[in-house]
Amino acid sequence: MTDHEQVEFTNEQYREFFGPPRREPLAPRSRRLPGGTRLLGLFVAAAMALGGAFALVDAVITNPDIREPADIEAAAWSRVNESPFGFLVSEIRVVPIDDGRVGAFVTNNPPDGIIQIDFRPWTQDRLDELMDHEMGHLVDFALWEPTDPARKNGLGTEAWAECAAVDAGTRLTDPRDPGGEYHCFPDELEIFEETLSQVTEICARWGSRQCRTAEELGLDPGGPANNG
Repeated sequence: MTDHEQVEFTNEQYREFFGPPRREPLAPRSRRLPGGTRLLGLFVAAAMALGGAFALVDAVITNPDIREPADIEAAAWSRVNESPFGFLVSEIRVVPIDDGRVGAFVTNNPPDGIIQIDFRPWTQDRLDELMDHEMGHLVDFALWEPTDPARKNGLGTEAWAECAAVDAGTRLTDPRDPGGEYHCFPDELEIFEETLSQVTEICARWGSRQCRTAEELGLDPGGPANNG
């Protein structure tokens, strides 16, 4: 993202463009948005409707220290570059997402490997967890056709992504049902690990269409190697 063509919004103008205030407590942030980005925000809902996978942000983010779009993007790439599945990410975009519960999303209609992150203050730990979740979705999109009923051994889409973050070491399994589809129970983690242990190769269906073998990815019968 560049710093040219920046515009300043009053609170009233921001609400007019991007809807009512977020429903979770967030630290104050700048309303300065590049001209192209503010237009993109108007189409996020349409992109979601085309088919996407989302990471909800339910917890209050305390002491966020990453605020500027360029810094958010750089911090997100830092985690992606540490992950064996980082080659599946084709691009990271920092955009305003209207739904305050949604921290990031990737599109699966068709998948393009682009992770879109909300323009809000973040901590590095929270971004790491978010990236591991979204890369979990990209592993799903790389391995299976979306309509295949046998994909992921029946593990739900969001449970798969949540378990990807657990396996990467940035979150813990859920000891009880938190409600909704965003969870990774111990038995779901076993399904995740068992499913990936049977993978011989993962190839991106987008971008450079790179492939990585199970050995290169650190996959073995015991499950993927933790990288957190």
